Amino acid sequence: MDPQKETNDILDGLGPRFIDWWGNDPLPVDADLLPEMVPNYKTPFRLLPYGTKRSKLSNQELTNLRKLAKPLPVHFALGRNRRLQGLAAAILKIWERCEIAKIAVKRGVQNTNNKIMAEELKKLTGGILLLRNKFFIIIYRGKDFLPPLVATVLAEKAAEAKVHQDEEEIARSEAAAALQARADVGTSIAGTLAETFEAQAKWMMDSEEQEKMRAAAAEAKRAEAVRRVQRKLAIAQLKKQKAETDRAKLEVSLAPVEKPADQETLTNEEKFMFRKLGLRMKTFLLLGRRGVFDGVVENMHLHWKHRELVKILSKGISRAHVEDIARMLEYESGGILVAVEKVSNDYAIIVYRGKNYQRPTKLRPMNLLNKRKALKRSIEIQRQEALSYHISQLEENIKQLTFDLTEDKESDSEPSNSYSKNEDTSSEYESEMDAMESVQAETGTEEHMSKELNPIFKV
Repeated sequence: MDPQKETNDILDGLGPRFIDWWGNDPLPVDADLLPEMVPNYKTPFRLLPYGTKRSKLSNQELTNLRKLAKPLPVHFALGRNRRLQGLAAAILKIWERCEIAKIAVKRGVQNTNNKIMAEELKKLTGGILLLRNKFFIIIYRGKDFLPPLVATVLAEKAAEAKVHQDEEEIARSEAAAALQARADVGTSIAGTLAETFEAQAKWMMDSEEQEKMRAAAAEAKRAEAVRRVQRKLAIAQLKKQKAETDRAKLEVSLAPVEKPADQETLTNEEKFMFRKLGLRMKTFLLLGRRGVFDGVVENMHLHWKHRELVKILSKGISRAHVEDIARMLEYESGGILVAVEKVSNDYAIIVYRGKNYQRPTKLRPMNLLNKRKALKRSIEIQRQEALSYHISQLEENIKQLTFDLTEDKESDSEPSNSYSKNEDTSSEYESEMDAMESVQAETGTEEHMSKELNPIFKV
């Protein structure tokens, strides 16, 4: 069937055509000639289909629908702002055959407002506005739109379900009334204060049992906390062992050079001059978290190609740590360490290349780590330090928890064992007095007696 002929047939059944149409065929329906009010008109019933997540359209869906609406013919020509129930009823009929209704705003009509038109149509139809300008208004029927026949069937089913619910509610209320009447005949204590007292006397525990249960629960809770911390400690120790093994594997290829025997020396005047020049230098090398590796020594030799001094900035933990780094740089590069100075937040290491400097054939020493391995080594060292601190904290927590647990046990056992402790202390005191009397009888001297009595009274 011809699409244009089908569109004409649909539009013929909606109302009179707009003869002064300036666009292409088919002629749209003149919406101003449709009735302003429709008796018993209601906004259509809507229900989202099963499996559809949301009725709101995404940006991509809006774009696709606007592209689909562009080649569609215009269905209505509108020049009135309000009282559009007849147009809304016609749009609902259009939506049974097409998802999109396209409305043109009449030209030359005074006081037309496309914003008021669009809001009125949205309120009457419940559709989604795709486009609104001074030429067209395009409305999409929505994912939850239902044709009138389907909506009528669903409304009937909902009414039947409501009737069934009302019948069930009436039957339930009648049965409850019959049970209440039967219960009123006999005497029962259900739901009364007497029932509460009876249940408390039968099932409730006294205060001593409750205290015992609370103490046992607290003890079990602390024991579980100790076990949990011990498990964390075991995991942390395993991780520390792994970090140590990984660091040892990386340090296999690290073999630092020892101090050379015939090293050049500098006078104090030369050191003072080189230190002053080095601190004024603008070019420098930055020593990061990797520490000393082959690339640092290579850059030092590249600096020495153009100047006698090289300045290296390092953010060390302490001055002793920076001095160790400086000595390592001196031995690996073959230069002479001039000074290690504090510069703002960093430490400046100044190294002189030497009077008899000869550039080596290989700038990168083979006994140091490369850049990647140096980074891995620094990560493993950092991990090992963090795990050591974490393990110490866990051990302190375990000690504190075990101490608290033993204190709780002792405090629980004190009331029951107080009498036995008093007996033990009295018997010990009597035995000590007997021992003192025997010593006094044997020696007969006051000095020996005082020597033996003093430790007892100190205790």
